Amino acid sequence: MSGPNPRTFEEIVAAQGSMEMAPAEERFVDPTINSFHAEVSVNEDRDGTGEWRVEYFDNHGGCYVTIFAGPEAAQRARAYFQALKGKSLKTIRAHAAH
Repeated sequence: MSGPNPRTFEEIVAAQGSMEMAPAEERFVDPTINSFHAEVSVNEDRDGTGEWRVEYFDNHGGCYVTIFAGPEAAQRARAYFQALKGKSLKTIRAHAAH
């Protein structure tokens, strides 16, 4: 039995503007991207499972999501987010124009 079809890019963008997504705890704009895709955010998963997500897009609609679960998921997600924000880790965007 297969699961539901994957979401389209348009469905993901629409979900970000709706109540489907939990409010972002923190966001920053990656200055190397010149579009609405520049935002990087850390969020608690909308289902309230205790999982946390760090997510961003590239200029071609590719979505990058890192999920943190288990003990101290929120602290680990925020530490990862801060490392991206502080540039001690590189924000990888496969097709971005730099």
